[in-house]
Parts: sequence; C-alpha cells; structure tokens
Amino acid sequence: MNSKKKSEKNACDAFIEILQKITGVTYKEVDRPDEKNSVTQDIDFILNANLENARYPKIAVEHTIIEAHEKQKEYVNQLNGIEKEIDQKCQGKLPIDSCFNLSAPLSLIAGMNKRKKAQFVEEMSSWIPYVAKSLTTNQQSSRIYNKHKVTLWCIGSFSEFNGTIGMISLRPEDSRRKRQDRFRRAIEDKLPKLMKYKEIGFATALLLEDISLSHLNPGGNLKDLIPDQYHSEFYSKIDYVIIFFSRENKMFRGHIWKEESKIYSEIPYNRMFRFHQ
Repeated sequence: MNSKKKSEKNACDAFIEILQKITGVTYKEVDRPDEKNSVTQDIDFILNANLENARYPKIAVEHTIIEAHEKQKEYVNQLNGIEKEIDQKCQGKLPIDSCFNLSAPLSLIAGMNKRKKAQFVEEMSSWIPYVAKSLTTNQQSSRIYNKHKVTLWCIGSFSEFNGTIGMISLRPEDSRRKRQDRFRRAIEDKLPKLMKYKEIGFATALLLEDISLSHLNPGGNLKDLIPDQYHSEFYSKIDYVIIFFSRENKMFRGHIWKEESKIYSEIPYNRMFRFHQ
C-alpha cells in the first residue's frame, strides 16, 4: 500500500472512531468507489452503519491532504527519517531535564541523497550534544551548514520527551496565503464529488489531513477558506468536515469543524479527539 493509500485508510479509520464516539453507532467501510471507477474520479470510501435504521444513512467519504507549501509532505517525511537517526545517535548525550528541536530549511533537506543525509546526521549528532548542554528553556543556537541556517532550540522540560531531539519544519515566506490557497483548492476539488452523493440520499464527510498543522481551528468565517461559488453547497451538502493532523501517515488528532448545520468558530473540547499511533 503506497503512502497516499495508507493516509486515506488511516484517516477513514480515525473518522469511524469519531463517529462511534459522537453517535454511539459503529460504522464500517463497505466500498471504495474511486478504485473501481476508471472513467471519472469518484469518492474514496462509503461507510455503512452496523444498524438497519433509516436514521443512519450511508456516508460518502472523501479525503485529501493539505500542505502549507509545495513538497511539504516529502520534506516532513525526510525530516522524520533524519530525526530518528540523529535522536538515536544522541541518546544518553543530552541533558536529561530538557528536550530539544532542530530546524533545517526545505532548501537544505529536499533531495538529500543517502551520502548527504549521512553527512548531515553525523555532523548534527556531534554538534547538538555540545551545544545542548549550554541552552536553557527557550534559548536557541544557530549555525551555518552548507550555506543553510540550522537552529537548535531548548524546548524545556516535558517528562515524556526529555533527553530527546526532534526536528521541526520551517515554512516559506507568505505561507499564510499559500496555506489558504491550498485549503480552498482542496475544498473546490472535493465538494462536487460529495454533492453528487448527497443528492441521492447519502450523508457526506470531507476529511482534511492538514500536515501543515495550520488549521487547528479554522474559525467560522468562510470567506478566506471556501471558494465563493461553493458557500451555500458547503453549508447544505456537506455533513461532516474533520480536520486531521498526522505524522508519518498516522492521524494523531482530529477536530470536527463542521457537523451537519453547525460550523464551529471555536471548536469545542468535546469535538477534539486524540488517537494512539
């Protein structure tokens, strides 16, 4: 199963878990129309309740990934792989009362071959322990590596992560507009598919996997996020909009932004869900 399919399946499974928690009803996947329809694009999943009850129609589900910038998913996946190697090499060498994050730009990480990646891991694994011992909470230290700025932050004490090193992605300039553009394009692309199923009696769900972690709480103002021609359809034809946050294709949080006629300007705590990875 490729990365996209894994992400789709994991998002659908997380949505089924959310449905069970908010409705008390267990749903199951019964079809994948897009894999069968070779003529036009179709929705990703159809779910059915494990109850013979007209109150619980089948649900047409569409999933898509929102990036903050071009090649973000590739960038984040590369960072995750590098993070694991650096963290392993730094085990036992970092202060045990703090955790640390390392940032490196897309321009440095993108397209690293095995040799360049190994060189970067080796260099950072030597530099980080030396610098980390002099940093206190919220302090940082930067250096230039192959003409790129790399920065180490001391995050502070978090018992679960103390003594570890993580990596965080950096966003390009004008990232807010770029994120909004991608959010709008995702909705513009997916709504027509779901609307067809709504018109024949299905409930509908749009699963937005936000790997940019930028739309934690999109708000109730749709002007910047929903294309003008779809405002009314978004209200009337989409029953659920779930914003997921993922790491390595696995969902770790899910927020209900739209639930039938409700669009949450501030997402309530009981509509925020965490998942074990």
